[in-house]
Amino acid sequence: MTPAARSLELSQSLDRTDIAYEEEVNLRIAVSWDGPTLAYRFDKPLRIESDRLKVARYSSKVSSTGTGAEEVTTKLFTYTLTPTSAGLAHIEPIVLEYIHLPDSATGQLTTDALTVEIADPVPVETTSGDTSVATWLVLLVSLAGIAGFVVFMILRKKTPKEAPRTPVDAFLEDLTVIKSDAGLDLKRFQTGLYRITVAYLERATGRQLAGQSISAVLAAMDAADLNTAQQEQIGNWLTRAEKEKFSPSTATPGETIRLESEIRAFFEKMR
Repeated sequence: MTPAARSLELSQSLDRTDIAYEEEVNLRIAVSWDGPTLAYRFDKPLRIESDRLKVARYSSKVSSTGTGAEEVTTKLFTYTLTPTSAGLAHIEPIVLEYIHLPDSATGQLTTDALTVEIADPVPVETTSGDTSVATWLVLLVSLAGIAGFVVFMILRKKTPKEAPRTPVDAFLEDLTVIKSDAGLDLKRFQTGLYRITVAYLERATGRQLAGQSISAVLAAMDAADLNTAQQEQIGNWLTRAEKEKFSPSTATPGETIRLESEIRAFFEKMR
């Protein structure tokens, strides 16, 4: 383990180790450290490799307790796995790659291998002999239901509906784009940050703010669903971005990474 990872604690768990073939199992991986949420980043997706299980759903969240020197942060990854065949399933060790801020040092953590016993599928009961009228009716109703479902899925694919994004979700997506475009160029990052923050406030307030002065944009925050601390922090970032996008960049290469991580952690807590 590298020096940057000394405060990291890794844990893993399965909610069950024996399941029916028709059931699911949840794998949880938690990383905890002393300090704020922006102290570590885990940007690369985890690779779950198993001979008899596949990933059905995935989620992650960051939480913290305490403040200042007493703050403890936990990053939780949750994977829902479903069987692909019966027998003893092996989940191979999982590598978690991280970035430690503000020095941008990188490192890895590795979980232990796990196993899950999967029962055989429940056999489908069949009957022999003549098929009754009632059985034929059941089959016809089932076929009609299947046909209706197929038609529904075809029509649904023809008219896809995009799930609505919240202002915070849209901002985080925009933040990823401008960070990729700017790289380590702080001035370019601040230019993009100012633009997407104004766009976020437009979505949050329903007002047209693009092209208005910084004072007008800051004043409009009262119409957004933000508390005083959130308004103050977003206002500080806007004011700094407004100054730095027109000033020569004198920041260190790690400043762009640190600032982006700090802003991302702040908005993720607003979800």
